[in-house]
Amino acid sequence: MIRALIVIAMLVPTLASAQGRFGAQTDAPATSEGARKAILIGINDYQDESFSPLAYARNDAEGLGKVLADSAFGGFESVDLVVSGNLGAKQIVDALVTWSQTLAPEDEALIYFSAHGTRFIDERNRSRVFLAAADTRREDSVHTGIALDALQELLESLPAQRRILIIDACFTGDGKTSEADAEGAARAMIDAKLPFSDKVADKEARLFATTYGRPALESDTLGHGVYTAHLIEALSERFDEADINDDNVVSVSEAHDYARDRTMEGTGQLQVPMVFYKIVGKEDLLLSGDPNSRERVEMAMVSAYEGPQQGLRMFVDGEEKGVFPRTVLVKPGSRKVEFKNLEGKTIDSGRVMFRKEGVYNVTNIRDGLNGGRHLLSFGYAHQLMRGSLQETDGPIPAAPAFRFAYSFRFPSKVPLLRRLGVVVDFVAGGIPQQDTNVLGLSPPTAVLDLGVGPIIRFDLPYVLFSIQPRFGVTALMRNNVIQGSDWLNWLFGTIGSNFAVGFRPVNRFSVQFQYMIGGYNVGLQGGGEAKVELLHRFGGAVEVGF
Repeated sequence: MIRALIVIAMLVPTLASAQGRFGAQTDAPATSEGARKAILIGINDYQDESFSPLAYARNDAEGLGKVLADSAFGGFESVDLVVSGNLGAKQIVDALVTWSQTLAPEDEALIYFSAHGTRFIDERNRSRVFLAAADTRREDSVHTGIALDALQELLESLPAQRRILIIDACFTGDGKTSEADAEGAARAMIDAKLPFSDKVADKEARLFATTYGRPALESDTLGHGVYTAHLIEALSERFDEADINDDNVVSVSEAHDYARDRTMEGTGQLQVPMVFYKIVGKEDLLLSGDPNSRERVEMAMVSAYEGPQQGLRMFVDGEEKGVFPRTVLVKPGSRKVEFKNLEGKTIDSGRVMFRKEGVYNVTNIRDGLNGGRHLLSFGYAHQLMRGSLQETDGPIPAAPAFRFAYSFRFPSKVPLLRRLGVVVDFVAGGIPQQDTNVLGLSPPTAVLDLGVGPIIRFDLPYVLFSIQPRFGVTALMRNNVIQGSDWLNWLFGTIGSNFAVGFRPVNRFSVQFQYMIGGYNVGLQGGGEAKVELLHRFGGAVEVGF
């Protein structure tokens, strides 16, 4: 934590104190699961006239703080407010430092910030984003603002194991916007790579009122920032609507989903909130309700908040469940699942078995519907190698072998690319001693083969087909050499294709029949001339995906 505080302190040389508090921070009783503690910052007025005054930033912090501190809703043991007096960057940092020192490892910590945001673009066209304090100067935000990446680093280093950051600000460089100016703000929207971290640890969430480059709006009707207003609703008077799984608590994902949907609806899609959050097991980042009265929920929970799933639509038994990022509930049992893009094209489909109270990630479900992102295959391979130590009209040497393969599939939202991947396989076997008709008994021959190539797969319910163009290197090695013969150990290349058809009873497991045909151009007979020969390989395999 010291490293993170130093990063922030470098922006502001001196420190002051917090401005207010709901509840008694030092006397709050800690439960067996730890205390829930919050600090909320709201800044309406700015010394730099290029930042217009905000109407509701202070109201945002006070309104959310009141709900969090209310024993009927949030039930937080302490809620510190930083909304009045000297709200310079130095004083805000001091408030964060003082508050962070009260946290214990078992606690849940929440930092909320409602203010203007701004950004700085350096000479290499790289962006950094900052939260504006009362004394922040727009033209010198690097030295007078609070860097968002430094605030994120502070969050990561807090002693509390459960951590939440909520930011109601925009980073277009123009600051927060009123509803009346929304159309102009929309025209100023930019598309850019996030100039701050989108990586989160387990039991950590970062909620943003808007996407980078889009406006964050204030509403005279709501008396708050639009996102914060709906967040407060989710934790209080709209608790029952936000609590989608009826377990008597509103979690971070439930609160954000509620606020995000209504923010987008209320702003005509101009303001699009975002969140970085990983759900691992039952959610334990709770914002409202009594955790001790949490009921058992039989519904399975499916969630996705990471970038690659943005904009996917999920259908279960033909019913649309919603557009990700969000959390949805699914009845337990075997269900037909489809994922479609916004144009309505199906990307993944198949059957999934959902268990009671199960927690599922969209990425894992999609990978499973395709057999898995990474696949391991192993089984028996029987090779026929014409020209290998035999006369043309003699018996074709057969090499029983073991085959192992690894496949990687491309994680794309484009349906065709989802079917493509790369395969590396290795075959180890041997040709037993046999009569060559003319040259007598051949020695036992070890056969080693390494191949690589692209693959295209067609995964259907219970059935799969695949085609793999294959480039291989084959080695023939003997444990002795027949005296008087010019037979040697060989290393040669093969070009061909591997075909597979299989039965897939469950998403990540299949039993396959495989056939490969390849050609090589080398003389494998004693004194024989090089000519094109065909290698045939038949076999069966078990494939497991993960």
